[in-house]
Amino acid sequence: MLASIVVAAALAAPPEVTESAPERTFELDFGGQAYFTRLVGNFNDGAAQVSVEDIGLHDSAIAMDAAFTVHEGKFHASLQALSFNTSGSGSAAETMSFSGITVNAGDAFTSNLDTWTFGAKVAYDFWEPYAEDANAPNADDFAFVMQGIVAVEFVNLSRTINDLTTLDSMEGDDSFLVPSVGGGFNVGFDVGHAVPMVQRLEIYTDALIGATLPLQSDGGFGMALNIDAGCRLWLSPHFSLNLGYQLVGGAFDGRDIDLTGSLQGIVAGASWRF
Repeated sequence: MLASIVVAAALAAPPEVTESAPERTFELDFGGQAYFTRLVGNFNDGAAQVSVEDIGLHDSAIAMDAAFTVHEGKFHASLQALSFNTSGSGSAAETMSFSGITVNAGDAFTSNLDTWTFGAKVAYDFWEPYAEDANAPNADDFAFVMQGIVAVEFVNLSRTINDLTTLDSMEGDDSFLVPSVGGGFNVGFDVGHAVPMVQRLEIYTDALIGATLPLQSDGGFGMALNIDAGCRLWLSPHFSLNLGYQLVGGAFDGRDIDLTGSLQGIVAGASWRF
């Protein structure tokens, strides 16, 4: 009788629950992209404003942009760098004055501007309205995430202007610290059933506003603006291609250079997540 009770209790006992492995939330990705852009704006360090077009610095150029990002749950921290160079030449249509040099009307000139930046950014996913359904069937088909973003960036500007008629030349170099805050959103959905070779499509946009702080004793504070929008095509869980638009600019009032302008253009690149 006792044996029968033991057997019956064993049969009635609930099956042992095997805990599944915790979901992996830590990921890394490295991305690089070409930035098909041009400089837009004015130099203000002379007697009057001078358009970047007038000094030959408005031609399209390709800048290189790279980022390394760590993803941990709702947090995303990245290091980013950008390098841009443009140059020009011509004959001055009217007198142009800059800090340290004046190019008179009719003078032949050459010009060059180098820009490079390095910065860090932290984003936090503060609203995911569909996250509670993460265990539901086909939950990964659609996702919407809103983020808060803080960033800080080091910006260096280097400008050279040569007057080929008078043989005068001026080299200027200024550096700035640019802290900024903002936000963005990301919308993602699976498209593998409809688009060959593409598993998932993401549409993203970020907007940051900040201040430009000159690192030299001379100069003044200004405003900075960064807008980044585009789409990302995931060809596998680890590899994606992206295409978008980016605007990076502000008012940079330094010791040698006073530039109010921006880089604007198309970005195209790829990233690898592991």
